[in-house]
Amino acid sequence: MKKKATKRAIFRVVGGLLFFCTAFLLLNCTQQQTGETAKSGSMKLAVDRHLEEIAAIQAESFSWYYPAATVTLLPDASGKSLKHLLEGSVKAALISGNPEAAEDSLFGELKRPIRREPVARDAIVCIVNRRNPASMFSTTELGTLLSAKGEGGAIIPLVRADDFRLLSLLAATTGKKRGELHSWSCSSDAALIERVSTDRRAVGLLFRSSFEKNLNTANIRLLPIAKGDGAPYMPTQQNIFDGSYPLVTLVYYLYYPGDALAAGFGSWLGSGAGQKAFERSSLAPYRLVERTIILK
Repeated sequence: MKKKATKRAIFRVVGGLLFFCTAFLLLNCTQQQTGETAKSGSMKLAVDRHLEEIAAIQAESFSWYYPAATVTLLPDASGKSLKHLLEGSVKAALISGNPEAAEDSLFGELKRPIRREPVARDAIVCIVNRRNPASMFSTTELGTLLSAKGEGGAIIPLVRADDFRLLSLLAATTGKKRGELHSWSCSSDAALIERVSTDRRAVGLLFRSSFEKNLNTANIRLLPIAKGDGAPYMPTQQNIFDGSYPLVTLVYYLYYPGDALAAGFGSWLGSGAGQKAFERSSLAPYRLVERTIILK
């Protein structure tokens, strides 16, 4: 009887240990499958609409290197990207230009610290009809043009109606306040480009990436821009990178500290692979990309 009781006790102990080990392994596997790290998990990224194409390339490349990570995009008007981050519907945001003071103060009031990292350089370009006699504009002239009222003049400035950050950048670089800008609004980048292509009076202002992804540009010229009385520069990638072209802004990646996957994707954007992707796009990288030259 004692031997049988001893055997039963041993079986119970062994069975308990097996159950514990099995539960531990299952729990560990579940944590590995569902837990989020800098290289695994899923996140949604809000992007200013004109950055959607390069953001999609970066997200696809990141997932190719790290198959356990998935980044989906939420493209929207430039004034809404940070709103999505503030509401918690996304884990990070990619925007052109600095957040407005009101946006910064709102994050501060809600006591939600946020990290902001520059990852690329963007620019506003100025386009005109090929029959337009203008050969260049200065930032001073653009300020005067944008602060004029009425459509009866010889030049009509056009912007996209919901491009909040573009207007903020134009105000900052022309020495005007946003309330002083009186440009005519278009419903989309395609509508803006179409208007310029058919109207010799029209002057379009839009982000370089928005211009380059539209195909109907045969009847349009890009104009060089001068800062004040300085020399005019074309919006080439080199001139954007070194700041010679005056209508340049930084592209920022924003996320909440402590979010592992958001931080991991941010590191990717700033890495050599991420910077090379920016270099191959309509943007300019934030920093020089290192290259290795092999001499035979």
